[in-house]
Amino acid sequence: MFLTAVDASKPFDRVNHMALFRKLRERKLPYCVISVIQNWYSKLYSVVRWNSVFSSSFRVTCGVRQGWILSPVLFNLYVDDLIVLLRNSAHGCYVNTTFVL
Repeated sequence: MFLTAVDASKPFDRVNHMALFRKLRERKLPYCVISVIQNWYSKLYSVVRWNSVFSSSFRVTCGVRQGWILSPVLFNLYVDDLIVLLRNSAHGCYVNTTFVL
C-alpha cells in the first residue's frame, strides 16, 4: 500500500488570484461574471491589529474571501484540474471502484 499526503492547511488562503481568473476564463464563464469577481478581488486590502496598534494596509493577492457564498465554488474550480489529473492517473484512494478524494 502506498500513501501520499497533500498539505491542505488553510487551502482557501493559498488560492492565487491570477491563476483563479485564468481558470475562470478557461471554463468560459461569461466575461461580465469574471469581471465582477476580478473587481472585488482587486480591491482586497487588509491590516494587522496587534494589541491596539494597527499596521499599514497591504494588498491581498492570494486566498478566497472568507465567509463569501462563492468562496467554496471558486476554490473547487481552482483545484478541479488537480482532482481530474489525480483521478485520470489511476492513483489515489478508491473504495471498491469509486474514486474518493
